[in-house]
Amino acid sequence: MSRRIITGAAMGAFAVAMVVVYNFSPSEYSFYPRCPLYAATHLLCPGCGATRALYSLLHGDLRGALHYNALFTTLAPLFLTWLAFCCYRIMRYDRFPRLAVPRGVIAGIAVVALVFTVTRNIAF
Repeated sequence: MSRRIITGAAMGAFAVAMVVVYNFSPSEYSFYPRCPLYAATHLLCPGCGATRALYSLLHGDLRGALHYNALFTTLAPLFLTWLAFCCYRIMRYDRFPRLAVPRGVIAGIAVVALVFTVTRNIAF
């Protein structure tokens, strides 16, 4: 199967997921997955609140999104830019772009996620 077809299907699935999150608030509907770490320990992981933050972002509520998950809210534009770039490259050239991420960047992201997690659990 062509990468273009798979990418087009993935883009369609992403759009459907955004429509679902836009129309069904995670605070009101229980079909969204629950965080297993929070269920077991009542500690917030780096992703806790990301769905509610996405719901707030889709409705233009930046303040609410930052309240639910500031890390997700600040990284969302970077992720969407990267995703759009990858989809463009696949649709245009039928190949995935080669992106070499230095170990220092990966380590930095891990440190930021760890500091964010510790800080949000101490603050609450």
